[in-house]
Amino acid sequence: MPIRGIFLKIYLCFWLATLLVMAAQLSLDWLTRSGPLDGGPFNEGYLKRTVAPVLALYGHSAIEYRKLNDLAELARSTKRLKELSGIDAYLVGRDGKGPDGGKLPVDVSEIAARARQTGKTEISSSRTRALLALPVQVANDMDYCVVGDIPRRIFAPPPPPPGGPHAPGKPGGGVPPPLIFGPGLFLPPGPPFSLLRLFITLIVSAAVCYLLARYLTSPIVRLRDATRRFSDGELSVRIGKGKVRWKDELSELADDFDTMAERIESLMTRQRRLIRDISHELRSPLARLNVALEIMRGQCGPEAALTLDRIEREAIVLNEMIGQVLELARFENSVETLQMAPVDLPGLLEEIVEDANYEANITDRSVRLTGCIPCTVSGCEEWLRRGIENVVRNAIRYTRVGTTVDVRLEKEVEGPVVHAVINVHDHGEGVPESDLPNLFLPFYRVSAARDRQTGGIGLGLAITRSAAELHNGSVAVSNAPEGGLTVVIRLPLDTGSH
Repeated sequence: MPIRGIFLKIYLCFWLATLLVMAAQLSLDWLTRSGPLDGGPFNEGYLKRTVAPVLALYGHSAIEYRKLNDLAELARSTKRLKELSGIDAYLVGRDGKGPDGGKLPVDVSEIAARARQTGKTEISSSRTRALLALPVQVANDMDYCVVGDIPRRIFAPPPPPPGGPHAPGKPGGGVPPPLIFGPGLFLPPGPPFSLLRLFITLIVSAAVCYLLARYLTSPIVRLRDATRRFSDGELSVRIGKGKVRWKDELSELADDFDTMAERIESLMTRQRRLIRDISHELRSPLARLNVALEIMRGQCGPEAALTLDRIEREAIVLNEMIGQVLELARFENSVETLQMAPVDLPGLLEEIVEDANYEANITDRSVRLTGCIPCTVSGCEEWLRRGIENVVRNAIRYTRVGTTVDVRLEKEVEGPVVHAVINVHDHGEGVPESDLPNLFLPFYRVSAARDRQTGGIGLGLAITRSAAELHNGSVAVSNAPEGGLTVVIRLPLDTGSH
């Protein structure tokens, strides 16, 4: 299915709505300093609630050891905190050095200085670790900062102790008590935010929006395809109640389309049958009229000859009209049973031009084949002959006396398809531009050519169009710049003929 029209609009609307919801959620997370934008387990509020009290307890103990100058016990306390919680703790003095005057990591000294300057807890985090600096003041003349180096790995939840006092099935089972130190001290509120998560979220939302838009537009697409096929003359097309899986206004529209299609197909079938039956029925009284006309010629004198001649001419026109109506009806009823075979188009054109030229010479006109290239089409030779003959005979009727009807056969390439193009050009008066679209309608004749001598009955070009469409071709008509009318018949060529 092409990605365009209402499908694209619905898809983009759904996806835009999803992206706006995501943007609003992420903005709220950023403004409230919570959620994935604040680093998952390293978000500020979480660290302040869990790690800061532990570091505060450690800081006060470490300062007491520092005041007593018991650096060995201070080192053991720091090591014990590291073993139990995984946190590297640093006691940083005003000079930015450790209790023993040793030099500390640069990032530890920097965050300690920032915490001492602001007087608040400061946090700095990366993908692998977080630094939390807590200012601790014990005397007016001496203040310290405690900095905790918190690795991300300690945020993994601990496995439940098998068979322990908090195992499922025992009193209080399954709910371990809160820990102050030890593995699993800080359980994460959620997975860390990353570009990978954002990318996966976008992909999933795009896929869901695509499926939803596809589901909503598929009935419309089926209705559109059925409508196009119906407008192209496939009157038997139906959406079908058994194929409709949605039950809403669109399903009702599909039912209405099927009802409309059935009604139109029935009316068209009745109309064609009526025309065919009437034409057949008219043949019998017309034959009897011709017999009566001959009898009248023998019984009447010369004074009735003009009247009888007029009756004979009208009978001939009526007989011709009935014949073409039956021919058109027979064509429409036998389209599906016609046998297709390779047709030598240049040979067929030469025969048609030769026969038409013989008839045109009687009225001081002529027909000539100005160009012809070898090509073969797949089709029914009988209907191709009828369609082309109708155009050539029509051109002979309208071209001026003493002029020539030019017929030319050439090839035309349109993308991957190669067409045989038959041009028939006369040297008549042409047709008003407003009448050109209607020339192929049955029984339509140009208002300026209504007389029996030149007007015809308006079925020849209708048969030509039906014959062209039968062969997946087309027919067009236009006024030539130098005068006269040009009819162009396009027929797709066989694959092996070019």
